Amino acid sequence: MDIIRIRDKAGFAAHRGAIEMLFTECFGDRLSADVWEWAYLTNPNGAGVASLCYDGERLVGHYAAIPVRLKSDARAVNAYQSMTTMVSADYRKEGLFVKLATDTYAQARELGIDCVLGFPNAMSTPGFRNKLNWTLPEPDYVATLSKSELLLAADHFRRGPEQWRLDLDDAANREWRLSKPGAACVWDDGLAYKRHGDNIDVLAFDDPAQFERLPEAAGISILVPATVDALRSHLAFEYQFGGIGICSAFDPAQVQRQMGISDVF
Repeated sequence: MDIIRIRDKAGFAAHRGAIEMLFTECFGDRLSADVWEWAYLTNPNGAGVASLCYDGERLVGHYAAIPVRLKSDARAVNAYQSMTTMVSADYRKEGLFVKLATDTYAQARELGIDCVLGFPNAMSTPGFRNKLNWTLPEPDYVATLSKSELLLAADHFRRGPEQWRLDLDDAANREWRLSKPGAACVWDDGLAYKRHGDNIDVLAFDDPAQFERLPEAAGISILVPATVDALRSHLAFEYQFGGIGICSAFDPAQVQRQMGISDVF
């Protein structure tokens, strides 16, 4: 078996067909070509980094991360986001998950990447924690509230100046992030949200005072820190976050988690 490293958009494009086939094999559904191209080929923050495993001409393993533009009040953060991890069913006892992830992190170190972060699902969380040494705090959760309930809870969503947040002040990043295929996103001077039917997902905000500008909706969904128990009666589902330091230490508490970071798949 051969490990192929990818660090540029041309490399991702060259392996696109094989990646689509492996995705269908692993998930029983076709990969959205538009979303994949959006995430890997039109990302203005640069190229992703990946390790692919081929057995002959067949792609049997895939681990990749794409650049995500984060910043604190003081500095930009060179962060990457872990994307869909895939291993063919015939090769799941070969240790490919760990091998490909470790190789990707080695590339990330060579490239000076600060950290790799992500939102692993329940099936993959044990592997990220026990085999890749990710730091995974208690899961956050998505709560669905009325606008009046969200306004009353606004103080739970304040961030510290040193916390990292999604950088939508950068025009190129904002235009890209809010143009995800199939999503109806709205930007309102520091506040970003996505409409779906009669509901709204809050993607990003600079200050919870901006919630006043949200339109009325049947339900407003927002990612809530695990430390906030007051909104658990409105819990829709849990959302695990975590990451690993590459060239810098990684502390999950340093990241203001918002749907705008997670909603790239």
